[in-house]
Amino acid sequence: MAIPTSRDDFKEYCLRALGKPVIQINVDDDQIEDRLDEALYVYQQFHYDAIVKTFLSHEITASTMRFASATTGSFSNNELIVGATSNTHGQVISTSNTTMIKFYTTDLTNTSIAIADSYSDTAKRSFMNGELITGQTSGATGTLFTANATTNAISFGDMDNKWFSVADSVIGITRVFLPYDQGGATGGDILFNPQAQFNMSLMSTFNQGSIIPYVMGRQYLQLMNDTFRGRPSIRFSRHMNRLFVDVDWQAQFRPGQWIVMEATRTIDPDTFTDVWSDRWLQRFSIALIKRQWGLNLSKYGGLALPGGVTLDGRSILSEANQEVKDLELEVQNTYQEPVSFITG
Repeated sequence: MAIPTSRDDFKEYCLRALGKPVIQINVDDDQIEDRLDEALYVYQQFHYDAIVKTFLSHEITASTMRFASATTGSFSNNELIVGATSNTHGQVISTSNTTMIKFYTTDLTNTSIAIADSYSDTAKRSFMNGELITGQTSGATGTLFTANATTNAISFGDMDNKWFSVADSVIGITRVFLPYDQGGATGGDILFNPQAQFNMSLMSTFNQGSIIPYVMGRQYLQLMNDTFRGRPSIRFSRHMNRLFVDVDWQAQFRPGQWIVMEATRTIDPDTFTDVWSDRWLQRFSIALIKRQWGLNLSKYGGLALPGGVTLDGRSILSEANQEVKDLELEVQNTYQEPVSFITG
């Protein structure tokens, strides 16, 4: 048996299993592609061999502001900017050129929106098209570009969106590791981290030939952290491809810092071609194509072919429906990972 190593090989393997080229399979190529996509979706949804646990890093991004023309003067990094019309405030991260800066809005003003908006992803303050932007330190000014059908005046980044974009292949996120409080853009030294100092104080116990005090100390430190600081609440849906972290974004994050996500992602069959050799996926794809074949022929009862052969579309459809049902139960009962229970 030739083991499929690509999508095209896999498609031909399924058709041969149904009788090609001895029997003409009355299924359009687009229908076959749809059924293969359906099979892969179910496979990735339930089969433990279709996913992998991984850690993904993401750099926190700032928003981009475009000016209608070159600014008067140069904005300084980290200075506050103010919109003359909207009275919206922002903080400059970097200046790309004389017509563009990187920034994020702050919660210093715009009283029409509550200060708690620093947590929210639903209410977004923004500068207005064509308004004058002034730097509070440098005194530089610039007229904001007026958005049109092809170009936005402001392209929002993570800090203003208050969510992180996630790849389509990610189907679940269980934890998020936030940036080190004094690290990242502030350039803090880990030697001044209280946790590091606590860990170093326990290192002396190694000289006594036991790591038990060190392990217990680390467990106690984690308990203290979970009790008094806690872990950030996160929200994720694979249909949105967005990760929401329920923290005070301006206090917790800064553009240029990195977060790490503990995630589950699907295995790309085009990269890891061994996916096409999975036995359950092969049988399920064959059953789906067979069901499509039966649907195409179901309006022709007892179709006679040359040589006295008769095709019964309804019979093919009935058999395929049962095969699909059995295979769906099999993947849920045999190949699906057990539910993770939380105790305590």
